[in-house]
Amino acid sequence: MDTILIQDLEVSTHIGVPDAERATAQMLKVSIWMKTDTKKAAVSDDVADTIDYAEVAMHIQELGKTERKTVERFAEDIAQMILNDFKPESVSVSIDKFILPDAQRIAITINRP
Repeated sequence: MDTILIQDLEVSTHIGVPDAERATAQMLKVSIWMKTDTKKAAVSDDVADTIDYAEVAMHIQELGKTERKTVERFAEDIAQMILNDFKPESVSVSIDKFILPDAQRIAITINRP
C-alpha cells in the first residue's frame, strides 16, 4: 500500500475551549497520510486514478471555516471527510496548534481505517 502525504498544510480556524481563544483565528498545521494504491495512476499518469491532494487540501481549508473547541474534533472531522469523499484505505491526521507560551506546539495524531 502506498501513502500520499500532505505535510504542514496551514489552516486558519477559530478553535479553543475558552470563548476568548476562539474569538481570533489561529494558524494550525495539518498533516495527512492517506493509504491508497497508486499503481493505476503510475501507469496512466492521470490524476483521476489517484487521490487529488489539491482537492483534499481545499476541503480541509473549507472545514477550517467552522468553529470548534478541540483539535480532537477537527482531526476527526478531517479524517471522516477524507474517508467519505476520497476513499483511501486508511487515513492519519496530525494537527499542530501553537497556543501554549512555554511549548513549541501541542499536537494530536489520529488514525482511522
